[in-house]
Amino acid sequence: MNTFERLQQILHKDFDLPMEKLQREATLEDLEIDSLRMIEILFSVEEAFGITVQAEQSELRTKLKTLGDLADYIGTLAAPVP
Repeated sequence: MNTFERLQQILHKDFDLPMEKLQREATLEDLEIDSLRMIEILFSVEEAFGITVQAEQSELRTKLKTLGDLADYIGTLAAPVP
């Protein structure tokens, strides 16, 4: 299972988001992921992927617009260090 698929599973299971809406191009706004919800999601993601998100919330909101952006960001944090 890749990072995006794992993220889909977390969002569906823990946050009751419908799988059919969880596409790479879906915007966080369309998924009704506001600042508070993003914090909740990041806590779940940190636990599931064994990562720590260091970025500020405002920085993330600027950088991450779609679910694909979020999955790619998680992937960079979860990548093994050479």
